[in-house]
Formats: sequence, structure tokens, C-alpha cells
Amino acid sequence: MRTSLFTEEACALAFAALGTCYHLWTPEDFEVIFTDEDGFKVGMTIIGICSKMVPDVRILTFELMSNHIHITASGKEDRIMHLFNLIKSFIMRWTRANGRDVRWESFIAGIRQLATLDEVRNVIVYDNRNGFVVNPSCTPFSYRWGANRFYFNPDAKELAQLKSRPMSLRDRQRATRSRKADGADGLLSFEGYALPLSFCEIDSGERLFRSPSQYFFKISRSVETSKGIASELHERVFYTDDELFRTISSISRKKYGTGTPSQTPAEAKIELAKLMHYEYNATLKQISRILKLAPALLASLFPKIG
Repeated sequence: MRTSLFTEEACALAFAALGTCYHLWTPEDFEVIFTDEDGFKVGMTIIGICSKMVPDVRILTFELMSNHIHITASGKEDRIMHLFNLIKSFIMRWTRANGRDVRWESFIAGIRQLATLDEVRNVIVYDNRNGFVVNPSCTPFSYRWGANRFYFNPDAKELAQLKSRPMSLRDRQRATRSRKADGADGLLSFEGYALPLSFCEIDSGERLFRSPSQYFFKISRSVETSKGIASELHERVFYTDDELFRTISSISRKKYGTGTPSQTPAEAKIELAKLMHYEYNATLKQISRILKLAPALLASLFPKIG
């Protein structure tokens, strides 16, 4: 991994060298596809296989969730959509082979061109945070089902490369339930699934950031950026107590003259509580902790959340 600092100009050149970049995603409200670890391993392997089958698409990062997918990639839009359709077709084969009745009609990808360097940076960060924001037992560097844990993480890269092995033809056929992927060579198997380092251009994604510290700042502090992207995709994104506290404290300081939300007047607290709920998807417990409002009062304000 490169640990030296890059200039903004160097990052811009790296962005230009990628060609056109896109963010692809599927609906967040789709039914659950991957119900256990074995299912996630199949999903990871299918994404790796399909990447090898469409080599003109360069995946910068991706995240596999229980019911949806995020991919940041460069290439032609129709080829990225072709990649998605391959992924979908193989996942459909796998679910049907396992007796699963999934309604695939609404599993449709959205895709958006990323016109600027900052847009690509923000979407890479958004994708790499996706598993962490819905799974409190993970961090953006430990969620297993994506490329996220290898970004600016040399120890994880080295360990994975040491423990990986070439993925066999039998493994590929088992995942896809097909012989169509027999020519998808070059994948490595790690912990029972396709290693993202063998098909995802993580180095190219890292070159878009001036330094590891810039990436870390964005992934740990860019609450408003994540909120904006989630709104565009009609997704619900959740935040940790620390993230919410920093954001609400800043809003409280600007609107009410104090950076301690719990010390604002009663009416201001109610306004902040509504903001936290409607704009930041905060739970009742988070609102209560940060604003020091009684749970009974919040339950009466927001009877449908917990």
C-alpha cells in the first residue's frame, strides 16, 4: 500500500485515467437474499467471477448486503449493467437451486455517473461504510462482505494474500450452478470465497485519496455526505452515537448558541429530536441519550420508532 501523500493534482490524474466512473446499486427494501454466512460467500464469489467475465469493467469497491448490492466501477455504462445482469442471473440460479422463491422482478439496478473526483471519493466511502452502518458489531475495516476492509489496510491485504489459494473450477461451478464461468480464471479463494484483492482494483481506488488520513477522515466523519447520497438512493442510513452527537452538536451551536444539545431549551430539544428522527434516522434510545429526553416523551412524539 502507498503510504506517501499525494497531491490533489495526482489524485485528479488518477481519476482521469480511470475513464468514466459510475455508482450502481440495488433497492435497499428488497427481500433478504443471503440468510447466512455460506450465502454471503456464494455472493462474494459470484461477484468475483462476473468481474473476470467482464474485464473491461474495473470495480473500485463494492459491498454485498443481505438484500442489496453497491458497486463503484469505471467503464461503459452498458458494460457495467451487463456485469450486474450476470451477477443477478447467477444469484437467481443459486437461490432456485436451493429452493428459494425470490421475487426478482424488483431487483433492478440504479446507476449514476460520477462526474467529479469528489463524487467518486464520497461514493467509495459510502459503499465502504454500508455494512458498518447496519451492523453494530462491525467497523468499516472489519465487515467481511466487500472490498472495504482492504482499503488502506496493509495488514489485512498481506494476511489475505498469504492465506489465499487459486480458486478451482469446481468452486466456480458450485457458486454459479453453471459452466458459463469456466473461463473466469485468476480468482483467489480466501476464507471460502473470492478474495476481492484478486478482482477489485483497490489500489486504483486508493489513488483517488490524498492520503490514508483523508480516507479515514471521510469514512469516520462525513455524516452529511453519506446522508446526501442515501437521500439520492432513497436509502435509510444509520449513524453511531458519536457521529450523531458531533452533527447535532454542530447544529445546536449554530441555531441555539450551545454545542451541548441537552442544554438547549425544551422547545429546541423537541425540534432537535424531530431533526434527528426525520433527517438522521435516529432511534429513540439515541435521541434520549443525546438530548437527555425522557423515553416516555419520545414514545409519544414518535410512536412508530424504537
